[in-house]
Amino acid sequence: MLNKERVREICYKIRYYYNKSEDKDKRLLSGYKLANDLENHLIRVSQYAEVLSDLICLDSEKVNQIKKGALLHDIGKKMVDQEILNKPFSLTLEESQIIKEHSKLGLKILSKKHENKVIENIILLHHEKWDGNGYPFGLSKTAIPIEARVVSIADCYDALTTNRVYKNKISHEKALEILKYESGKSFDPDIVSIFEIFENRFKEILEKTDRMR
Repeated sequence: MLNKERVREICYKIRYYYNKSEDKDKRLLSGYKLANDLENHLIRVSQYAEVLSDLICLDSEKVNQIKKGALLHDIGKKMVDQEILNKPFSLTLEESQIIKEHSKLGLKILSKKHENKVIENIILLHHEKWDGNGYPFGLSKTAIPIEARVVSIADCYDALTTNRVYKNKISHEKALEILKYESGKSFDPDIVSIFEIFENRFKEILEKTDRMR
């Protein structure tokens, strides 16, 4: 049986290695000079995407590429008017269109660094939807690269479970219900099913990040 000192030691080590991984991600993002809330969002989404891509049995190289792509998926938002991004109430149609440009803007930023196709797909296509009603191209089903399908779920889950200036966060359980509702609409139903089966993995990451804040 573990005594209190041993439990504290294990918790310390878990926190240490978690922070080491987060520090590495922060170093990768440092050159982009992003706002803190955006940077933290990217780090969390990369953690969810890494776990999810591993659970759907992608090979280790692809998992690593997806983790990096998720870490960069919203870098285009640094080129979007911050007043629009942080607007605390409903956006106009024009403002919504401006925000939608962030995926193309992110690809422009990335092209200067000569990244690979998986990362490019994630940045450009993570807002495409399974039913074809996403952007920027209205791709549907498996025409959307699997890396973008994975990150779209991770991105949505993080958006739902964190506070934003225009909304309050919701619980893991409520977020899961929304993902299931959007299965076959916004998201690949097979990947949502895997998320649901292993939901505790994502809940653990969420609880851990909440404690670190």
